[in-house]
Amino acid sequence: MGDAFLVRKLTKLAAGLDGLRVPGESAVLVDRIDQLGDVLERLRRTSEGEVRIVALGANSSLKSTALRLLLGRTDILEVGPGDISAVTTELRLVQGEGPSGPPAYEILTLTEEGARRRARRLLDIEDDDDPRTLEELSRTPHQNAPLVQEMVEAARQLGYGERLSKQKLLDRGGSLNFRDGRGSAIIARARADVSIPAGVWPLRWAAGRSVVIVDTPGTHPGGVLEDVIAAEMQSRAHLALLTVACGGGTAFATPRVAPDPHCVFVATRLDDVDNPRDPHSLGALETAIAAMVRDLGAQGRPGRETRVGAVSGPWAFADEAAWLAFDPKNPQVWKGAQPAKEVWAAAAWEPSGATGGQLCAAVTGALDDGGYRHLRDLIEDLANKDTAHVDTQEFERLIEDGIRLIEEAGAHFPTEAALEFQEEAARQDARPIEDLRRISREEADGAVYAADAWAKARLVLERVATGDRTVTDALEPLHGLDVEALCLRALDKTRDELTAALAHWWASHTSEEFAVPAPASAPPEPLPPETEELRHRLRAHADGEAAALLAGMAGRLLHQLAGRPRDDTDSVRRPAPRLYFRQVARVREELARLLERMLVDTFEPDVVRTQKALSELLVQQRMELVSGEGGPVAVLHQIGAELHRLSTARAGSAS
Repeated sequence: MGDAFLVRKLTKLAAGLDGLRVPGESAVLVDRIDQLGDVLERLRRTSEGEVRIVALGANSSLKSTALRLLLGRTDILEVGPGDISAVTTELRLVQGEGPSGPPAYEILTLTEEGARRRARRLLDIEDDDDPRTLEELSRTPHQNAPLVQEMVEAARQLGYGERLSKQKLLDRGGSLNFRDGRGSAIIARARADVSIPAGVWPLRWAAGRSVVIVDTPGTHPGGVLEDVIAAEMQSRAHLALLTVACGGGTAFATPRVAPDPHCVFVATRLDDVDNPRDPHSLGALETAIAAMVRDLGAQGRPGRETRVGAVSGPWAFADEAAWLAFDPKNPQVWKGAQPAKEVWAAAAWEPSGATGGQLCAAVTGALDDGGYRHLRDLIEDLANKDTAHVDTQEFERLIEDGIRLIEEAGAHFPTEAALEFQEEAARQDARPIEDLRRISREEADGAVYAADAWAKARLVLERVATGDRTVTDALEPLHGLDVEALCLRALDKTRDELTAALAHWWASHTSEEFAVPAPASAPPEPLPPETEELRHRLRAHADGEAAALLAGMAGRLLHQLAGRPRDDTDSVRRPAPRLYFRQVARVREELARLLERMLVDTFEPDVVRTQKALSELLVQQRMELVSGEGGPVAVLHQIGAELHRLSTARAGSAS
């Protein structure tokens, strides 16, 4: 089925896009790439052949119940009080041979830009380039701002651009219906493959095409979020199932439906219809349904066909136990449905009512088995009518969307000149060395000048002049100075400050603050995380050696204060006859400068290594983004060329 060559081509293009490394943190670029992948996937499926059925209806119209009966599955979609679908759910039917386990759902959350786009629609903001974040948009004075605030909380729970299993969704506090909260506000859609045994519903009528049923959130007056989510479902459908609750009068609201698909009006809640034995009551109901069917035809494209079906869940089962197995949350429905079934069995049908007998046939089918077989017959009859028109329109729309997305994505990709400029700016940036020198001086001064020994020596020297203390007494605090401990503290503080400074410098050349964002990254570690203990041990050993070396040099400086030896062989030192604090201060300054030079020498290799790592990263980025055949720019060019070729070919064949 379909164009096999085109399918292979689209599959190859999608594979090139899948897992593409997107530069920087551009939310718009991530969103456009995500949408482009979805476009390519839908192009491939349209080329292979696909029957798309969309289910629309208001809250409590029993849409989920109708779909369960249609597919013969009780493990899809929630039914029961408060179980209102809150997200678009794509059910892809797979023909099986026997029973299968429950379908595995995949839930996709919106990208960051996709969430902002949904928020702008909720807030009636027409500017698609509004730069505000989702949280900033949530503070907009608007009646729907609380919905955007819920999206902010949902994004914190579920994350942007995530693909979650149903269990992971629940673990993070999300939900697919409104009963369990609005974690659904950030969900783009859910999808699952649903096995349909051939003995339950043979899918031969699809003629080799895949069958997809898209369940949309139930609508209700004031349900703005539901309306926005439904509007985001852009795929053209071949068939629309419109579930309408027929109890409680004849003032029906027609579900909003695109002009393309054929329509099946599915009457539900028949057990709530007032006295179908009365010809006037039944005639009013059928007249209202006929009017809606005519409106659907008039609002659609030329050639749209409409049918009438009817579904009743309790009427599909022989006893209460079977009904409870299907819907255990609504046990009370069974008893009320059975008398209504008897009343409908004696309905006062006109020989040819306002629907031309369609409603009578639909209700007869519902009395027989709940109406699912008649509904299947209607689907099989309409699914193959004028499918080429819908497929052509869908394919052309997808091509246009793909070309537009590529143009928008391309506007957010850097040029080779910009990337080369970024590399040169990083190479010319001397901040790392300047930061190293500044931090080393500050930490050396802080460590040396903060020692108590200098103040103690000064106090003693002041008393030496009065004869109360000797020069030897003044030197005692200095001999007690723990230079090695002082050095180790300075090493630790310098390392911490330099690490923060290098991280800030790295980010300035790789984040959106710079002209061209680079891949999210961090300055390199000297060893992998699994060798953390070894790394600390090696660092402590190196620091200890440096501290010991400085302590030795400091000792020689302090000895100079104690006097010089009498001759070259005399190791005995004696105090100088006079000692002034300026001499002590000079030794303190020299000690600080020794420590400063040691800190610079110790950490300069780390700075050089970090500069080299950033330079290599930026060069690699340029090669991968611009020069590489498998890079984003090359892949987008290839996809764009193929989409333009398809567009030109279809335009030529149309003329």
